[in-house]
Amino acid sequence: MDPQAAARLAARYARRAEPIGLTPEELDFDHFPVTTSMPAIPVWAWIRFPGCAELVKGETSTWSAKAVQVMWEDAGIRRSTWVWASAVSRRSTDAGRSPLVDRTPPGGRPRKE
Repeated sequence: MDPQAAARLAARYARRAEPIGLTPEELDFDHFPVTTSMPAIPVWAWIRFPGCAELVKGETSTWSAKAVQVMWEDAGIRRSTWVWASAVSRRSTDAGRSPLVDRTPPGGRPRKE
């Protein structure tokens, strides 16, 4: 099997596996409370799977100063997991590829606009 075919096969099997999300200790919601926004924000996010990582087209409506809950569709299955904020960037053209954490100041308290 050539390397490209092996990579495609590995990616297909990885999508069937559960994503590797952050642990409650890593999320530390006691010190980094979540912010919720509706409607959801379109994002690109690196999602870790056993043996690989994949850049997915997803959305979020919940994040903290250090983590983002990403929702995406994979082969017709709606998935959701928490990833580090640095693994996520906006998909909208007007906002560029700025991290979502830019919307939340240190300490996780929402800005008054």
